Amino acid sequence: MSIPEAISGQRILLMGCGAVGGVIAAGLLSAEHDVSIVTGNQDITQAVNLGGLRVTTPEGQRTISATVHTRLDELSGHFDAIYLAMKATEVEQAARDAAEYLAPEGYAVTLQNGVVEDRIGEILGKERVVGSLVGWGATMQAPGVYEMTSQGELVVGELNGEITPRVKQLKETLESAVPTTISTNIYGVLWSKLAINCVITTLGAVTGQMLGQMLTQAKVRRLGMAITSEVVDVAEKHSIKLEPVGGTLDIYRLYLPPERRASGLSLGILSNHVILLVVGLKFRRLRSSMLQSMDRGRRPEIDFMNGYVVVRGEEKGVLTPINAALTRMVNEIEAGQREMTPSTLDGLLG
Repeated sequence: MSIPEAISGQRILLMGCGAVGGVIAAGLLSAEHDVSIVTGNQDITQAVNLGGLRVTTPEGQRTISATVHTRLDELSGHFDAIYLAMKATEVEQAARDAAEYLAPEGYAVTLQNGVVEDRIGEILGKERVVGSLVGWGATMQAPGVYEMTSQGELVVGELNGEITPRVKQLKETLESAVPTTISTNIYGVLWSKLAINCVITTLGAVTGQMLGQMLTQAKVRRLGMAITSEVVDVAEKHSIKLEPVGGTLDIYRLYLPPERRASGLSLGILSNHVILLVVGLKFRRLRSSMLQSMDRGRRPEIDFMNGYVVVRGEEKGVLTPINAALTRMVNEIEAGQREMTPSTLDGLLG
């Protein structure tokens, strides 16, 4: 896989101006990068074009003037980098639509929950994809109005683990918006975040609760350990080494062997409960992105999270019954066949 060199004076296309895209767009525009923004949401287009990007971060509030387009065909020419900031359910079509706008030596950056890099690589060519992880929370309170709900960093990395000129350039560019680091094991980073999302994002969509509410319950914390343990089982079969989340949270510390997943309150793993209690306290205001999507009538990303773990487990003969059950639950909630309520988890909590 031959990876092109970095490009000076980049022309950037940011596709998606929801919670994550809005925050990143504001940072890039503040630093006067050459950024064109496209969103398929006419309400966002109108709100931003009239009132700018209104963003609240830990540093304070600001409004950034911006021009947003609703369709790609409103633009012309090629782009050196395309940042894909829409939901995972929409990213494959977005990559197909953007392919003709990507310069011959250009690349795409994935900014989704879940692991979508290989799917985008099949569309654009794997050498034209740079993976990334969004390690902070954000919400779009209204069209054009954004808030970072937790601090963190972006992690970027080449899929083959190399530290290339273009990934260094990407880091420098994204630093305009949020702290950014480079990883030589981006798949390990993504799978660690996947394990967290399979707990936080999915349980939020099933219960309708914020993270702080969920993780105060010991049974939910035990369920979280069982979910992450299945993710670890599948990752190991695929020879993926998980990286600490945010450089500190070691997913392996939450691991339970299969025989202990039904009795997660044993004294031997009290430390696991403490870890999850601390996470719940730190990010207590975090509202599941999948829950936000479902509230807006949008398709949940479950097939790119717990459903993805199930599929990758099947490839290696690894059983993932809890992730499979949660995948069914979310799909049933979306179909109106099941309620979104904390009691929905009763059958899994034991």
